Amino acid sequence: MRIHRFSVMVNCNLPDETLISDKVQDFEELHEDHGCLLLPESYTDTGAPTRLVISCHGAGDTVTTDDAQVMGQVMTRYLLANGYAVMDVNGLPQTYAAKRDIDLRNNVGTPIAVRSYVKAYHYCIEHFNLKREVFVHGGSMGGISSTNLVLCGAIPVIAHSAFCPVLDTYNEIFLHPWSGGLPKTALAKIYGFETDANGAYMYDEQKLCGYNPARNGRAKHYPVPVKFWHCVDDPVVSFAITRAFVDAIKKEGGAAYLRAFPYGGHEPQLVGKPIENPCGNTRFEGEELKILPAVEEVLIWIRNFD
Repeated sequence: MRIHRFSVMVNCNLPDETLISDKVQDFEELHEDHGCLLLPESYTDTGAPTRLVISCHGAGDTVTTDDAQVMGQVMTRYLLANGYAVMDVNGLPQTYAAKRDIDLRNNVGTPIAVRSYVKAYHYCIEHFNLKREVFVHGGSMGGISSTNLVLCGAIPVIAHSAFCPVLDTYNEIFLHPWSGGLPKTALAKIYGFETDANGAYMYDEQKLCGYNPARNGRAKHYPVPVKFWHCVDDPVVSFAITRAFVDAIKKEGGAAYLRAFPYGGHEPQLVGKPIENPCGNTRFEGEELKILPAVEEVLIWIRNFD
């Protein structure tokens, strides 16, 4: 595995589209965001290009100058072992987060996060021998980042996959936030929600401008095949919301799938026993990977379209 750390400049200004004014409302507020590109042993600077998987991380960690949650995941190592490059970016610049007192782990799939992933995509495509069309994967909070990235249409995506994806900013981030309310605070500060007489944030769907997948009409006509893995007993992210999202796509004739597990909480990738004969190479840097059902099925899903 070859590790390449990089940074991109991202415009973090989100104009308030609810205002009526004859003055300039939009401007650039550039901040540096950090990314990480992992290249498989099979990668070469010339010859056949490598396929890239953009893997959007959850709120359990960050992507910084010296760390990235994605690096320690079996899913990532399995992809690398089978010739795929993997990229992630924090989606929330550190200087912007510090300026507004926002927890760095919670990019909550805002336009800032999407812009960061788009910038990171172009950086990787321009500097490395990678195919232009990519796969997108996400986990937990990375579900809303990856879904909004797909829906924005700014990069060529082949297919989308995610583990226990956050898909509803109101019901999952605002009403039932994780980590003691940190994502709710991030959501409110980034989108500029007003506060009531008691100082509590008031949710305003208009300010999201379509960045809530559960209420984005375009999501029903999903632009690429999509598959989610989710446990029915997930205490953090609603299984029912994921099911409703998939059913809405199916109703419009779209290719959407929900792979349900009967147990496992918030970790579908940890459910079940190791596969005896995985479809892919399981040897990664001298280590024999133990491949569980969800991880195996993601590789199969990607190979179906590659």
